Amino acid sequence: MTRTVVVTGASAGIGLAAARRFAAAGDRLVLLGRNERRLAAAGAEIPGATTVRADFADLGQVRAAAGAVAAACERIDVLVNNAGGLYRGPRALVVNHLAGFLLAHLLLDRLRAGRARIVTTASLAEAWGVLDVDAPLRPSPAHRMRWLAYGSSKQANLLFTAEAARRWGPLGILPTAFFPGVVRSRFARTSPMFTLGRLMPVIYTSPDRAAGTLQWLADAPAERLVPGGYYFRRRPFAATPRSTSPDRAARLWEASLVLAPAS
Repeated sequence: MTRTVVVTGASAGIGLAAARRFAAAGDRLVLLGRNERRLAAAGAEIPGATTVRADFADLGQVRAAAGAVAAACERIDVLVNNAGGLYRGPRALVVNHLAGFLLAHLLLDRLRAGRARIVTTASLAEAWGVLDVDAPLRPSPAHRMRWLAYGSSKQANLLFTAEAARRWGPLGILPTAFFPGVVRSRFARTSPMFTLGRLMPVIYTSPDRAAGTLQWLADAPAERLVPGGYYFRRRPFAATPRSTSPDRAARLWEASLVLAPAS
């Protein structure tokens, strides 16, 4: 049976590379992206793909996008939670965490129907995040630095993955996350980690190679994966205790429901 794969951040970088891989495997693609021109080009490149434009900084647009995706899909087999950016302040948490959190909730019935995999793009940057799990959008001096704000949002990605596995695992949904490495992309060139990655070949990689791990998490037999697990190059990867704490995961989930209610 042909799978339906929904990819956010699909118009460039890892998202587009993953979309190409899934399409080559015969999957049906639904592509979400912010830039209209790049999204149209991605849709033209991948035969049969459905494109949905949404700026993830605007949760109203996320809600509209979820409605469009639900109308196009009776079931979703894979949700690739990949959209993100390097921003200062609350915008980092909204784009990189709350938008994906809300989208997954709004599509939950479709994910449940497909016994879906949710694959989230995380980052080594979680190690220096300063996330307040009880009030993630509360202004913080640290969030004036976009790299610290980004790290906080990547902590949120891992905590979401762990708590989604706990809450939605009984529904047949399998959430995982992965560190793609420092990827040669337009996004990476805006960050200091791009320079660091060039000095560390083990984590410096191409969008397609990073997308290979993403695709593996969508394809691998369930028994080979740890629900809520974090991976790098198809192997388990360690995260800081702040990003794996069950208590912090549960508290962030509840705070996120208040900030991005699904009903």
